[in-house]
Amino acid sequence: MNLDGKVKFNILLLFMVVMFSAATVAHGTETSGNAAGTISCPGGKSENGELSFSAFMHDSPIFGSWEVVLDSSSDDKVSNGGFLDSGKIDKKNYDLEGKETTAKICDLDNKGNVSIHGDCGKNGKIQVRAESGWKGTFEGNIDCG
Repeated sequence: MNLDGKVKFNILLLFMVVMFSAATVAHGTETSGNAAGTISCPGGKSENGELSFSAFMHDSPIFGSWEVVLDSSSDDKVSNGGFLDSGKIDKKNYDLEGKETTAKICDLDNKGNVSIHGDCGKNGKIQVRAESGWKGTFEGNIDCG
């Protein structure tokens, strides 16, 4: 089979696009971690708790989840959690946005938007702010890559 130059070029171009697309799909950016810190309620009350989150980004959007659990001696742990669906992640820091799907912290039963941002690495500082009124400051080991 003899192909002219234009057909050969189109086949080569198609091959390169397919290979580039496959390499791009395999590459993404992610962040995850666990951290301990303090949760502040709108009325001034504060409590200790733990944050865990994980997010993955390939181009857009971000996919992920998060949860904050209060430290308590009871078996019934009070927590807020939800999903992450936008923001940015790089090797040094991250800014994540999402929603609360469970809301029990600070005796607030309303759900809203949430933002999580901070630094990557050991002893990374993390700020969490919820539209419902509570906020948290955490420190922990955060992997980014």
